[in-house]
Amino acid sequence: MRNSRLISVVIIMICLLVCSSIIMVAYSDFNKLKNSQARLEHYKTAPRDLLDPDISPTIDSSVGGSSTLGRLIIPRLDLNVMIRTDTVNAYNSVYHYTESVMPGSNGDCGFLGHRTTYSGPFRYIANLKVGDTVIIQDEILSKKYVYQVVSTGNDIRWDYRTNPVQFSQYGESKLMLITCHPAGSSNAAWITHCKLVSTSEL
Repeated sequence: MRNSRLISVVIIMICLLVCSSIIMVAYSDFNKLKNSQARLEHYKTAPRDLLDPDISPTIDSSVGGSSTLGRLIIPRLDLNVMIRTDTVNAYNSVYHYTESVMPGSNGDCGFLGHRTTYSGPFRYIANLKVGDTVIIQDEILSKKYVYQVVSTGNDIRWDYRTNPVQFSQYGESKLMLITCHPAGSSNAAWITHCKLVSTSEL
């Protein structure tokens, strides 16, 4: 009698272990599916032509009806230009990708600047070094964001048309400075990566 009870308990324990394993595998697969779906949706909205963005002619209402967010300042390059939301083809300015996050937010904020035309704000971007300071003055929120260069010259995307650059919407607050490569050509995208190190009031 005792043996049969013991066998029953063992069988029940084995069943519980098997059920628990199945539940854990199913939960893991469900999370993988959710992550895959999120990546797919994000891929769908990634810019297909990074260096020639499809810019809506309407002004972005999320920035208070203004076509400028503030200013981009890079001391090493002696650069101080406007950040625009309506065009990349303006003098002394860079363009903020609408599919990227706002400056200072979690995720990837992306700026596109010409290298040779329209005053070529990113003409000397190759002179940036790891540790250099990049400042964003947000004139809408009256905030100053200080970023630090963490990688430059290491990320050149020759396949950006077939493998679109994606801007993360979560995680560490980062900045991507994007321009053409080689200078005067749109064969590849040069991406300088920065990370947020401080936020303060203007």
